Formats: sequence, C-alpha cells, structure tokens
Amino acid sequence: MLLAVKPIARLLGFLFFVCNANLQAQSQVQSPTPPQRIASLNICIDQLLWALVPHERLVSISYLTASPMWSPIAEQVRGIPTNHGLAEEIVPLSPDLILAGEFDAASAIELLNRLDKPVTRLPLPRKLSDINEQIITLGDLVGAGKKARTMAARISEQVAELQTAKQNQQPLTAFWYSSNGVVIGDGTLEHELMQLAGLRNLAAERGMFGFNQLDLELLLSAKPQILIIEASNAEGFSLAREYLAHPALANAEFTIVRLPAGLSGCATSVLGDVAIALKQQLANSVQK
Repeated sequence: MLLAVKPIARLLGFLFFVCNANLQAQSQVQSPTPPQRIASLNICIDQLLWALVPHERLVSISYLTASPMWSPIAEQVRGIPTNHGLAEEIVPLSPDLILAGEFDAASAIELLNRLDKPVTRLPLPRKLSDINEQIITLGDLVGAGKKARTMAARISEQVAELQTAKQNQQPLTAFWYSSNGVVIGDGTLEHELMQLAGLRNLAAERGMFGFNQLDLELLLSAKPQILIIEASNAEGFSLAREYLAHPALANAEFTIVRLPAGLSGCATSVLGDVAIALKQQLANSVQK
C-alpha cells in the first residue's frame, strides 16, 4: 500500500503543476501589457488620459487640448506632440493605441482602419450612467482600471451629494440657458442633473427635447425661479453670447446660477465639479 501512495502523490503533484501553469498562462492572457504609445484625436479623451496614465505614454494629443481657449489643461500639456486629426500625423508615431470620439475625423479613422492601425472609438456620453462607463472603459484600455474606478466612484459620490440640495424644499422652476437663446430640455445630462437637484425643468415641461431656441420674451413670461448658465456661456464677446447680457435678464426676478465651464463640451471630465457647484449655488439661492 505504501508503494502505491508515491505514484499517486507524484501524479497529484504533476496535475497541480499543470493546473498552476494553466492559471498563470490565463492570467497573462487576461492582463496584457498596457499600451505604451497612446495617440488621441479627442480633447475630452485627452483630459481623462492626462489624469489616468503617465504622461510619457502620450505620443500625440488633439491640438485643441493645447489651446487655453478650449482646454483647462493647456498649460500642463506643453511639450506633448499635437495632431489635427489627420492619419498622416498619427501613423509615423507608431502608436499601439489610437483613441477617438464618436464623431471625430471620420476620413482619418477610415484610413487608419484600412491600414490596420489599433483604433478605438469611445461613444459620446448621453446620460449620467454613460460617464462612469466611459471612464472605466478607457481605464481598462490603457491599463489604469483601478484608478479609473476610483475616479468613477468619486464622481458618483459628487453627483449623489447633489440630491441633498432638494431635501425638505419645494421644487424650484428653472431653465438651463445657453448662448444664442438656447434652453436645454429632456434627454440631456443637464436635465438629469436638474432632476437630481430637485428642479423643475421648464423646457422639458414644455415638451422640449435636447437643445432648443427659446425667445427671450417666452423665457421671461415663464417666470423661472432659477436660470442656470455655464461659465463658458457667460463670458466672451461673441454675438451669440450677447443674449446672456441682455438687460431684461439682469433685471428679471430670478436667481442666476453660474456653473463651471465645460459640461456641454467635455462632460466626463467636469461632471463632478459641476454637480458640486450646482449643489452649493442652489443652497445659497434658497438661503437668500
């Protein structure tokens, strides 16, 4: 009997070795080396990459990201090569991952695909749940999954805190007002934020979906209690933004809530800041 035990023990040991080797091989397959040469054609993706990966891994970013007019990280990205969404700018860099947004550089993406280059498109976030999904997807793509999930969890906390602004309060009527006399209705990130804050979106209540132009007279006749304006819309000298400087708005009996710029441009990177600012300003407006 004792003689029979040794072959069995050896067999079990061999099977353990084989199983352990298979598990290690599977682990290696499931955890590939993250891309070391990343090119991005999208200003919003650039801002997330800047927060998620070591900067030396970025071989090219959008030229818009280097412009202070458009990008909050323009000063920080100095020295990073930029592109204008052209395939001929990207191919010589030999990136192992090329990132683009849903609507970026269609002809360039088509050519890069034909050249069998590693292109990944990220869809435009259309609702709040899309924000965290995009962050986590991008994090997994670039080998920063843990960091991305921490970022997503923090944004979820900031958005959840917005709901405390409406506790024990009657819903306030509001418009989210943009340049060119545009109000933002149902089916938008802005509408979801207004709902979380306990606001009645007067544009949505009038059956408006997405972005709609509304005459100033109609806006004033609706008598909103709150008018929400993003900072990017409240500044500048374009003709479109003169709507926001109209004396009728300055003299109207509603509270203007000014939010940080960027939600309509790069929602994923600024959503948390916007949620916090909206909560604080609404709390201040109620106290007045």
